[in-house]
Amino acid sequence: MGNIFAPKTTRTQKVLGYFFMLLLALMMVAVFSNTLVNDVIYERLSLLAAALSLLLLIALFWGLKQKNSWIRVNLDNQARSPLKVIFSVTIGLPIILHFSLAKGLPVVLHTFTADKAVVIATIDDKRFGYYSRTCDGGLYLEGYRFWGNDYICGISKQDWDSYQAGDKLALYGNKSRIGFTYQKYTLLTDELLQQIIAQSAALRAQTITGNKGMSLEQPRKFIADSTPTPDSSSDPERLPQ
Repeated sequence: MGNIFAPKTTRTQKVLGYFFMLLLALMMVAVFSNTLVNDVIYERLSLLAAALSLLLLIALFWGLKQKNSWIRVNLDNQARSPLKVIFSVTIGLPIILHFSLAKGLPVVLHTFTADKAVVIATIDDKRFGYYSRTCDGGLYLEGYRFWGNDYICGISKQDWDSYQAGDKLALYGNKSRIGFTYQKYTLLTDELLQQIIAQSAALRAQTITGNKGMSLEQPRKFIADSTPTPDSSSDPERLPQ
């Protein structure tokens, strides 16, 4: 694309350059984020990213057919083979758009709107092995279908070995309508479930006594502010990697 700060750079080139840098920044957020995006939102944004990728690729190939277009001029000035550049863009552009729009953008919005909450999640399966270059102690969760947005990391080795598909976890962190970021966890035992129910009932009684309206978010925030009582093998302070 060239240097967008060069004197002869057109406004169109600058806009596309800034747009590409924004996509790269959002992709970095997606790669290093611990947030699980709501599955429905992720699906819709994935479709949007696919449609946008198709439109941009059509525009790209249309520009390549124009002899005097800046796309064609920049491609002809590339030291690498034009076919390799076109192939890289055709593969890389949809991937960048997918992770930037389907996960990176929601994660940024989630950060500004999330509140403390506890989420009950069911383990769907374990990842192929405990140790990984990007995710030690990974667990797949039910309710999430898409690659890169269907597992949590940072489960201790002892817990990871003992947990099985169908086990339920209480995940403590920050939740919004867009997604959830967990910070600590514990296995959902009968004792913990009773504790959650009791805390919810106490909050409801307090609200009724004080004649104050109670939203659905208040019980979750009340529970999240409470210290969980983990089972003996859990490491509730372990953060996701």
